Amino acid sequence: MKKLLSILLTTAILFAGEEGSNYFVDNFLKYSTFYTSVSVNSPFVAQSKWDVDVENGTFIETTKENELAYNLSIGVRKLARFKYQAKGKNFYDGSEKNLSDVATIGAVSGWEYLVKYSSIRQFGEEFVDTESWVRFIGDNYVVKGSYANFGRQGLEFGQLDARWKKSVGSNWNFSVGGNFRGHPAYGLFPFNDWLAGSEGQWWTLAYEYGYDDEYWFEDMNQNGIQDPGEYGNYEWFDETGELIAETDDEFYEYYYGDIINLYNEEEIDKLGYQWESSVVIGVDYYLYNKKYWVHGWASVMPYSKGLTDYAFVYESGDIDFDIGLVAGYKFNRNIGIFGEGRYLKYFGIDAYELKAGLNVTIF
Repeated sequence: MKKLLSILLTTAILFAGEEGSNYFVDNFLKYSTFYTSVSVNSPFVAQSKWDVDVENGTFIETTKENELAYNLSIGVRKLARFKYQAKGKNFYDGSEKNLSDVATIGAVSGWEYLVKYSSIRQFGEEFVDTESWVRFIGDNYVVKGSYANFGRQGLEFGQLDARWKKSVGSNWNFSVGGNFRGHPAYGLFPFNDWLAGSEGQWWTLAYEYGYDDEYWFEDMNQNGIQDPGEYGNYEWFDETGELIAETDDEFYEYYYGDIINLYNEEEIDKLGYQWESSVVIGVDYYLYNKKYWVHGWASVMPYSKGLTDYAFVYESGDIDFDIGLVAGYKFNRNIGIFGEGRYLKYFGIDAYELKAGLNVTIF
């Protein structure tokens, strides 16, 4: 978040030109809003799970309880509304989301930006969700820098986009230029290489992360030896020595997946950010009438070149793209329909959302 805000402020100062410090206040900060908020909700109740205690002939509950859900947001925004957008709330809390915010061409020329950071815990999972950008639209060009981290989809990237744009009529804008992107290494699964080198001894990775196991068996005749027919398995303990699983299967189901994910993340982090440059082509369409409106945009990257060893390059000729559409129609003063959607495909990862509905107002 500090890096994003620093880039935002530094970029504005660099563009100040001869107008000096007044430019920063009058043209960049004017009409912006800084905000922060926190929300807390009761946790999601997980479905009960049970294990059989063969020795005592009872059931043991193994349900993993979820912690409370929260959303901590902080950000700054300066966005002009399109005519079809309703006036916002009295206060911003970070939950505001209009798909048109990410369109290449905004409602006005000049500076616009949205910097938002949200730390979220939901359904027992913790992740970061942010999509931040700063954009300047001139008479015949648009420059935009952005950073996105979609925790739900596991997609993170930063990009700098510079394009020449051409308006055609009052509704169309076409653009073409270059795009420079950075991202973690995608398409890799380091755990497979580790497992092959460990000769299938999956449990040794758990030892490296502080887990430990101890073998036990049902000594039916109390002779201290596991005889044929006597069941045995491994108990698992965390780094504090607390018993967390009574069998390998239980440990594998509830804990080992987290170990695999953590190992993959650490190994991929060692590779650092990967970079590629792309040709980008865009088209934006905007039509507004009090009775109906259509706002669509699309950016496609037909050619990309990897600049680092693990840069993402498609093997089958697929391309990255970002497309969106917002539309609405009012049949009369009582009934109206709307729909909006966005489909982002970067580095072989799909992130999409779709919403549609009907409004009936009774006067």
